[in-house]
Amino acid sequence: MMKQSIYSFKQLLSGGLLCCAILLAAYIFQAFFPEMYVDAFSSSIHLLMWLTLFVGALLWTFRTKGERIGISEVIDWQFIAAFILITADQIYIIMPKEIHLKIAPVLSEYTIPVLVVVGVMVAGTIKVSIALYQKLVDERRQNMLQTQRIQQLMDGALEEQKDVFLLRMIIENRSIVQLSVKDYLLLVEECHLIDPYLFAWLGRQGFQLTPRDIVLCVIIRMYKTKEEILSILGISDGTYRTMKFRVRKRLGIGEEDLEVFLQNELKY
Repeated sequence: MMKQSIYSFKQLLSGGLLCCAILLAAYIFQAFFPEMYVDAFSSSIHLLMWLTLFVGALLWTFRTKGERIGISEVIDWQFIAAFILITADQIYIIMPKEIHLKIAPVLSEYTIPVLVVVGVMVAGTIKVSIALYQKLVDERRQNMLQTQRIQQLMDGALEEQKDVFLLRMIIENRSIVQLSVKDYLLLVEECHLIDPYLFAWLGRQGFQLTPRDIVLCVIIRMYKTKEEILSILGISDGTYRTMKFRVRKRLGIGEEDLEVFLQNELKY
C-alpha cells in the first residue's frame, strides 16, 4: 500500500524540472514584456495562461505511480484547470475598479509567488476531486459485485467451505466490528452454510438486503439475545432499533416484530 503512494525519483525530478522551467519562462516573459502587466485585466489574463501550464505540470509530476500518461491526459487536466481559473478570473474582472487598483501592483510585482501558491491550490483541488471520484467508482463497483454474489448465494446450491472462522466469531459471541466490507461478504457466504432456508426465501421474494442486514437476520435466527447482538455488532440499542426498522421495511413485514417474524414465522 505504501509503495503505491510513493512517487518515483525519476518522475519527481522530471516533473520538478518541468515546473521550474515554466516558472522561469513566466519570469522571463514578465521581464521582457512588462507592459503586459500594467493593469489588473492584462495581468490576470497572462497569469491565467501560466497557471494553466503550471497546474498541468504539477498534475503530471504527481500522477499515480506507474500510470502512463500522454499529451491528451495533460490537456484534459489543463482544460479542467483552465475552467476553474477562467471562472475565478471572470469574478475578478467584474470586481470594482478600486479593488483592481490595489491588486494590480501585487500581481505585477509578485507574479511568481502568486503563480506557485495558486497553482498548488488548484492542482490539489483537482487531485482531491479525482481521488474522491475514483473512490465513488470503486465503491459502486464493489456494491455491484456484492449484490451479484449475494444473488448467486440466494439462487445457487451450497458450496463447500473449508473454514468458517468469521462465522465462528458470531457463534462464540465475539465482536465483528473490525470486519471490512470484503470480510462481511465472506461472512455472508459462511452464513449461507448454516441458514440456506433464509437465503432461499430471500431469493424467492426478490428482496435486496445489504451484507450487514443479512448478517443481522442470521444472528437473530440463531436466537442470540439482544445483549449478545449488541456486543457482536458493536452497536448501541438505538442503532439496533434503527437497523431492525430498516430491515423490516425492506422485507415488507410492516409493524411486526423482526425477531418474532424471523424466529417463529419464517421457519424451516
